[in-house]
Amino acid sequence: MIRSGPYRRLRHPIYAGLLAMYAGPALATGEWLALIGVAIAGLAYWRKIRLEEANLETAFGGDYEVYRRETWVLVPGVF
Repeated sequence: MIRSGPYRRLRHPIYAGLLAMYAGPALATGEWLALIGVAIAGLAYWRKIRLEEANLETAFGGDYEVYRRETWVLVPGVF
């Protein structure tokens, strides 16, 4: 289990970066279809995160629970 670099604060920094990459152009253009696309991607990543965290809990047990309490999912201080 990696706990250095961006993983010190976020459990899924790659997903956070990808969602930000999708959201940037959607917000810049203001296209409502693009915003719907970002929402769909967000829901897909939310589902994927839940599945991954269940697997990590099984693999690492209590150590992963401690890591979960010390970090954020995607956005520090928010979620």
